[in-house]
Amino acid sequence: MHRPECRIMDLNENERPTGIQLFGHEPDVMVKAAQMAEAKGADFVDINMGCPVPKITKGKDGCALMREPELAEEIVKCVKAAINIPLTVKFRLGWDDSTRNAVQFGLMLEAAGASAVTVHGRTRQQLYSGKADWSFIAQVKKALSVPVFGNGDVFEPEDAIKLLEIAGVDGVAVARGTLGNPWLIPRITNYIETGKLDDPPTDVERLICAYRHCVALIRYKGLRVGANESRRHLTHYTKGITGTAPFRARLTQINAASEVAVILAELAEMVAGTEGKRDFLEAAESSEYAAANNLALFAVEDTDFEKSEAPGEGYGYSESRVHAPVNVVALAPIAKP
Repeated sequence: MHRPECRIMDLNENERPTGIQLFGHEPDVMVKAAQMAEAKGADFVDINMGCPVPKITKGKDGCALMREPELAEEIVKCVKAAINIPLTVKFRLGWDDSTRNAVQFGLMLEAAGASAVTVHGRTRQQLYSGKADWSFIAQVKKALSVPVFGNGDVFEPEDAIKLLEIAGVDGVAVARGTLGNPWLIPRITNYIETGKLDDPPTDVERLICAYRHCVALIRYKGLRVGANESRRHLTHYTKGITGTAPFRARLTQINAASEVAVILAELAEMVAGTEGKRDFLEAAESSEYAAANNLALFAVEDTDFEKSEAPGEGYGYSESRVHAPVNVVALAPIAKP
């Protein structure tokens, strides 16, 4: 709203359908933001009324709106009236265990004009501790007429199936489970559609994807911002791989793609020997990939990325951008039964 030069709402036509999620508590501001999202080409707008982070909830944003249902209702009504695309809302079970008002809150949102809702199976007080209560999500599903999506603790395809069975929801929304694991959603989708459980990626495949993700971010957002944002993604890709703690510490300090290449090549050798390192190098330097990005793994010129330091400046999206590890054209962002 206050940084017109920011490209955080940039969308890629290859990634459809795409929704843009907003958070805030001032109806007039939310209306303007929603109209911006629609103008940018969003297929739907989602309002975040579930974020539990203190810096968000200390005001009236995120899950704090569950304690002010009248304000939440006004926001939904105002935004709904101002846009021509669907409006959805994500929320939690309630603020704490003594105020689990998800059912009443969901009914209010439906009446106010929400086209669908997503329910995370924890209260705000829980943050991300304990286990998500899928049975309570089921109560919301039974009460509402609009589609209800379940969310929380989906880290494997089998988790998605269990959530669908227990909560009876219309679909599964996956959040933290996709961090460093973009294969999860297509694996869930395939499991639901065919009953076949695909093998997860190998450790080396994860490292290859991590490197390409880093290069894509740097090319799109510039060296400083791209490298900084890459750090957390890189550490997510390495989680679960035994013995990676020292490598993760180094990855949190990277300032260039060339540094990432060196670290991940070493890590590939550690987890899969010389063959693993060779596979990493060959895949990352494949003719198609190198040609598309005009680079070789260990010949990444940092100066190539120093054309901008502002988010979104520089390379942007193009036909030659780094491809996602999944077919984003064929897959929706949610898994539907």
